[in-house]
Amino acid sequence: MFFPLYRVNTLNNWQRWVQIPQSTLFRRVLFQVHLWLGLALGLYILLISVSGSGVVLRPQFSYWFDYSEVISEADIELSGALLEAKVTEVYEDYTVTRIVLPTRPRQAVYVSLERDGIESSRYFDQYAGTDLGSTYPWQIRSIEWLTRFHDDLLMDRVTGRRLNAIGGGLFLVMVISGMTIWWQGKRQWIQGTQIKRASPRTILWQLHSFLGFWSLILLLVWGLTAIYFAFPQPFDFVIDAFDSDLEDFDRPDAWLLFLIELHFGRFRGSWPWLPYLWILLGLIPAIMFISGFVLWYKRVLKKYLK
Repeated sequence: MFFPLYRVNTLNNWQRWVQIPQSTLFRRVLFQVHLWLGLALGLYILLISVSGSGVVLRPQFSYWFDYSEVISEADIELSGALLEAKVTEVYEDYTVTRIVLPTRPRQAVYVSLERDGIESSRYFDQYAGTDLGSTYPWQIRSIEWLTRFHDDLLMDRVTGRRLNAIGGGLFLVMVISGMTIWWQGKRQWIQGTQIKRASPRTILWQLHSFLGFWSLILLLVWGLTAIYFAFPQPFDFVIDAFDSDLEDFDRPDAWLLFLIELHFGRFRGSWPWLPYLWILLGLIPAIMFISGFVLWYKRVLKKYLK
């Protein structure tokens, strides 16, 4: 929307913000805050976003690659000396240091092994007399490493989570500033909620604005819960303020538990496709950083590199 200069000069600050926010000093300053925070936090946001999407599948990885359940259909179970002899035969290249019998039906035998001073452990099918696999396969090791990176940045729990809380706080500032500068004026704001081929804006600009608007709640939740995981005391103070009886075990913290579930995308008893949706949603911060960086590169940096 085009405003003649004489009309712009007759508007007060609030009218300018409502109709042509681009003309206000507040928006220009906020835009720079959003831009430089995005550039400074970009790599962090990218890594946390991608790792967070991967961590959503942590329960599935444990289910897919946990070999502690016997898959054999045989009904005759090896035991005693016969079991020891079969285990020794199957792992003849190792020294069997311990055999742990299962405590429930169809659970595999746990076998500790040693070779050349290196210890390992395997699951053993006591019905078929075969090896089932490692008790800690590389797939589970990988997802656990990714979890430690996402939660604690591969540091000790306190330090890593405090750094993530700082990152979450700055991320919240970036989200709030981004949502504020998203406002294009009362006659153009709808453009920020859509992606249209006929729009005068580039597809990349539309994508950045579109994702920012529709994922606002999730973005705020991710930043807020990152702070909670390191500093739960302020949240507990708020909960206690609304608790009529601090002596019982009932706490008005359902809202906080729901925010935590939103953070991880772990909803027990819900649709099986929900974790895969959360993987895609978890990539939104990464996509927004990449799109924002490309927009900045084309608009600013590219000119200086010519």
